[in-house]
Amino acid sequence: MKKTYTLIFSTFLFLTNSLFSQAIFTDDFESGSASSEWGVFFTGEETVTGVAMSEAPANLANGGDYVGYLQDSDGSYTGVALAVAGETSLENYSIEADVYCYVNASPSAYTGVAVYADSTEDTYIKMAADFDGNQRIRFYNNHLNMTTFKYTFYHEFTAGDIPGGIPTEDGWHNMKIEAKTLNADTTAFWCYFDGELLAGCPIYDTGEDRMAAGRFGLFAFQQDSDGIAGYFDNVVVEPIEPFVSVEEKRFENSLPQEFALQQNFPNPFNPTTNISYQIKTTGQVSLAIYDVLGSKVKTLVSENQAPGYYTVTWNGRSDFGSKVNSGVYIYTLKAGQLLKSKKMILMK
Repeated sequence: MKKTYTLIFSTFLFLTNSLFSQAIFTDDFESGSASSEWGVFFTGEETVTGVAMSEAPANLANGGDYVGYLQDSDGSYTGVALAVAGETSLENYSIEADVYCYVNASPSAYTGVAVYADSTEDTYIKMAADFDGNQRIRFYNNHLNMTTFKYTFYHEFTAGDIPGGIPTEDGWHNMKIEAKTLNADTTAFWCYFDGELLAGCPIYDTGEDRMAAGRFGLFAFQQDSDGIAGYFDNVVVEPIEPFVSVEEKRFENSLPQEFALQQNFPNPFNPTTNISYQIKTTGQVSLAIYDVLGSKVKTLVSENQAPGYYTVTWNGRSDFGSKVNSGVYIYTLKAGQLLKSKKMILMK
């Protein structure tokens, strides 16, 4: 039943994205070959090609007659294969694909999707289904610190972070990354597996190897001389709304024409989130956080403000400075007789 639900969800998601969105890029390989936009991250490496569905280890219910195939078959990059497309200047987008994932492969092998890849910077970030000895989904860049033997950007999703847990058999799964460049110092990522947001997201990258833009890609790796065959289908890349800071808003040519409260970003969040709003007349303004029982948790704003665009940050603490519990909270903006409220989720 779980596998059937996953395939139905993937079918619905792919058709919805294809029919009703302005996608940056799509590839279902149904021409029998891969899109001509695909290229390579590594010089001289093999890129993704189209092969018959019958060549994949198992059929994908919504996969049609062809799928994408990717492998470092000549061992030139010690088992790593990364096909990329799009512009290096691309930011604020999502990539999702149906990916054939291996369980308990020997030697260790994993497949996944990548974002913010730029070969001129020698950097890419991938979400990989590493279902071998450590049983996890890894989200990380390609910069291994040889002193600490840790990647300079790394996050691990274990069984408790993955709705439904770790798969126990090889099979097709839907993987998705949303990437947003928040400001000059921070990039945020949301990772999904079979349509479910993984616990702990968003993941923030503020390190020295942080990427603010880059190409998207498909990834396959095995710790041997010729890699492993990666199979992919229904690749969809879409733009997502960029985060606009209060500093950027102040450079806009006109003042707000309406009273408005935006959805907080990120949401769900941990440990901080940004709340943006706009007011069109001068007056006393209050912005406060309440729990679901109606008790005030935190006052963020209580002052006289001029017309304009504003953004404030909540750090998940109460007026007394203590960390609040995970859950749903209500934030309310009041200016004169005007009142607006929205919900947000703190997830630890």
